[in-house]
Amino acid sequence: MGVSVRMSSEPVTTSNRFLDRLISEERRAEIFHKRIEIASTVLLALATIATAWGGYQSAKWGGEQTSHSAKSATAIVKSGHFANLAEQRLTLQVNVFSQYVEAVSKGNLTFADFLAQRFPEPLKTAAVAWKKTDPWNNPDAPATPFQLPEFVLAETVQAEHWEQVATIEAVAAEVASEISDRYLMFTIIFASVLFFGGVSGKFGWQPLDIAVLLIGSIAFLIGLIVMFTTPII
Repeated sequence: MGVSVRMSSEPVTTSNRFLDRLISEERRAEIFHKRIEIASTVLLALATIATAWGGYQSAKWGGEQTSHSAKSATAIVKSGHFANLAEQRLTLQVNVFSQYVEAVSKGNLTFADFLAQRFPEPLKTAAVAWKKTDPWNNPDAPATPFQLPEFVLAETVQAEHWEQVATIEAVAAEVASEISDRYLMFTIIFASVLFFGGVSGKFGWQPLDIAVLLIGSIAFLIGLIVMFTTPII
């Protein structure tokens, strides 16, 4: 009787150990799976927020690009408008001065004085400075008052100002476009993070699940670090 009892207890003990080991491995697998699920859920949540933020910033910077482009176009129109006015005024003043020179050359000083007294600005101021150089006797004197710094048309100044504004706004529009494209790139990066986070834990092989989750996490961190260095609105 004693021998038979000892022989039957050994298989039972071995079976219990096997069951305990099997249950322990299942528990470890279940714990690992839960941890992977928690980590992937956190990664998915963060990537979703980052994707939404990237899309929002991309849209905002796209709006900035449109605004700066519109301002640049408006400035170009204004620059052209003042440039045309400047050309018209310059043509008029050149004609008046040509008549003045012709009158002086013909000895018609009365008509020349009449024209000189009615020179429009800035020709009037420039002509006074030009006469001081004694152009009739000084060969080194400027040929016309239009070459002097005193001759500055207000329309020319306005045309140059709006041309500068157009250039500045065009550059700002280009910068805004580049930043908008960069944020759009971030949405693509974080979309890939969503993919890796979504498939992690689905393979049933721990090394592969960990590798996929790590790839997604690394991509998320890199995208997040670069995004933090990008201007925001």
